[in-house]
Amino acid sequence: MGRTSIYMVIGFSTIFLMSGKNMSSVGTESLSNAISYYEHSQLNALAVTGANLACTALFQSNTWRDGYSNVSFNGGTIDVTVTDLTGNLVKIVSTAEYMGQEKEVVVIMRPSTFAKFAFYGGTNASAAMWETGDTVGGPSHTQGKLKTYGRPVFMGKATSLSGLTMTGSKDPQFLGGFESGVSIPMPPLTSYNAIYGAAVAGGYAQTSGNLYLKFNADGTVSWKTAAAAAYTTQSLSTFAPNGVIALDKGSLFVEGTLNGRVTLASLRSSGATGGTVRITNDLKYASNPLTNPASDDLLGVVSYGDFTIADNGATEFNAQGSFYSYKGGLQVENFNSRPAGNLRLLGGMMVEYLYATSNGATGTSRRGYNLKTQFDERMAEAANQPDYFPSTSAFEILSWLE
Repeated sequence: MGRTSIYMVIGFSTIFLMSGKNMSSVGTESLSNAISYYEHSQLNALAVTGANLACTALFQSNTWRDGYSNVSFNGGTIDVTVTDLTGNLVKIVSTAEYMGQEKEVVVIMRPSTFAKFAFYGGTNASAAMWETGDTVGGPSHTQGKLKTYGRPVFMGKATSLSGLTMTGSKDPQFLGGFESGVSIPMPPLTSYNAIYGAAVAGGYAQTSGNLYLKFNADGTVSWKTAAAAAYTTQSLSTFAPNGVIALDKGSLFVEGTLNGRVTLASLRSSGATGGTVRITNDLKYASNPLTNPASDDLLGVVSYGDFTIADNGATEFNAQGSFYSYKGGLQVENFNSRPAGNLRLLGGMMVEYLYATSNGATGTSRRGYNLKTQFDERMAEAANQPDYFPSTSAFEILSWLE
């Protein structure tokens, strides 16, 4: 019995010794894992902090590119570089060092463009009034006072600089909300140098005269520089490899079915003429985003002056894309005498002036077009907005990679 007791004591002692060793090992590994987790969390937090600091600086000043060098913070260091990429993109790389380890956070940003609006009205456009029957199919902004009569409908968020004036039944429908006191001025004319520079660098650039374009559904474009000349047809990738086509101090004539991604610009860097766009016939996408949300056809049209919808006798006229006029608006040729019909705009209209599109009469006396606008929802995302399109002063984040 005594010998058995001794064996039992020895056995239990051995078991307790092994259990103690295992528990000690588990405790040591747990502590090591906790320390490792803490260090990695700190490292990631430092890299994210550097990226956030850089984003804040860019939001405050869109020309900031200084970055940060060897900044001590919370036991580690942060280095941030800010570089410009093609396509008007900005790349932020935040590198953190903590306890001998490194971590990078990479952020791609781009200036927020006016293509995010279904409608933008400059200071002179605020003189116009939205009435019962009018519908704005997406986000809108008025750089002045928004004026309504009766019950117009604003499908997206509406903002204005100087408040809201309601008349008639005073029942505007703001389905996405309304906010006053928001200032989004048009950028200065010099900002459009980026469009022309991109056309010179890798697209098509023309310094004067007229340019006639017909887009074709097979991905080609037919073009000429004189009304009486014959068209030359080329693939878009050959005519303008980066998709930017710009004309300075001339008039642009355009129509057709676009298969591709293009930014058109008719600018006026100096002088008193040129910088206008005339849409001579339907201007549409080969793949309609209303029926194919995955469509990669995309058009931005930028003009110093007016866009003119030519009188081609049609009662239905289609224009698809984002249309931006720095000093003008969208006008319908012979609006008070052409046959009554509809101008269907899919995309957005950003203008300094709002013009009448019809004579305002009813029944058989009516002439001109009802303007029917619908926002291209793809353009709510910065990545789906036309390249080198005029931008606001604020940046948007395209991607954030940790």
